[in-house]
Amino acid sequence: MKIPTVLSIAGSDPSGGAGIQGDIKTIFAEGCYGMGVVTGLTVQNTLGVSDVMPVPADFLYRQIDEILCDIRPDAIKVGMIVSTEQIDVVVKLFEWHGLENIIVDPVIAPTSGVEFAGDKVLKALIEKLFPLSTLVTPNLPEAKRICEIIGCQNLKLEGNGQMQAQAKSKFQSQIKTQVQSQSQFQFQSQTLIHGNSANLSAPELACFIGQSCGCNVLIKGGHAEDYHATDYLWTASDENRIGCIVEFKCERIDATSSHGTGCALSSSIAANMAKGLTLEAAIDRGKEYVTAALKSDMHIGTGNGSIDHGALVRQ
Repeated sequence: MKIPTVLSIAGSDPSGGAGIQGDIKTIFAEGCYGMGVVTGLTVQNTLGVSDVMPVPADFLYRQIDEILCDIRPDAIKVGMIVSTEQIDVVVKLFEWHGLENIIVDPVIAPTSGVEFAGDKVLKALIEKLFPLSTLVTPNLPEAKRICEIIGCQNLKLEGNGQMQAQAKSKFQSQIKTQVQSQSQFQFQSQTLIHGNSANLSAPELACFIGQSCGCNVLIKGGHAEDYHATDYLWTASDENRIGCIVEFKCERIDATSSHGTGCALSSSIAANMAKGLTLEAAIDRGKEYVTAALKSDMHIGTGNGSIDHGALVRQ
């Protein structure tokens, strides 16, 4: 029996709703074999995160390398990364092993608690890991912060174009004639400084990140103030559809337990790509999975409890 394999590289959530624990539950529910490499230990429950202890970079390297030398994953989900040294380890091993179907969920901070990734870590993610990714899945606040960092970095490097040469070389020739001749989604870096990303729509944020980093970008709409929780995908890898914005509309679920939605979505997408689904089909399935998990409204703990990772399986 051949079963698709998915590796999650993320932090540990002892409450079981998100991180490695939530990822493994999702991967199992989606019919794949899940593996987990821990980047950091957290002190948390349903009320929030109170502390984070990073795993040393050399130990992280050994964890990943030992897995990759034995079990080649069909897809990878990357979650919480807490240091630039950890990013260097992940990038080195991904390039060395030529891995594919890499889904990056840039976890910056939990809904309640301490911050996971500062600007230095985010900058390294943007420059080194995003260009290797099949898909990046920030929520709206994360996307705005990422765009501001890209904007600041572009201003610093506009004289020599170092970031552009590293992140855009693969796609710049195709992108320049797309996205409605770029008239609708062309931005100057200066507009993204000092919080001005707040004025950009989700499709614009997705386009800017995708153009800058040469990767597909899915902006999650859970933080948007509208009836529909609409996600927006900017595609960078399909030569026939460079710069296309695809909408994934879904009803907004008012649940008292929503902890782990981002981890579940990215893990579900990774699992379904491991099974051979196209990117858009995997996202559709991920949305279906998270919607069912939210509708169950499972009550665990006294705060924002975990989503129900087994809800769709039981339907």
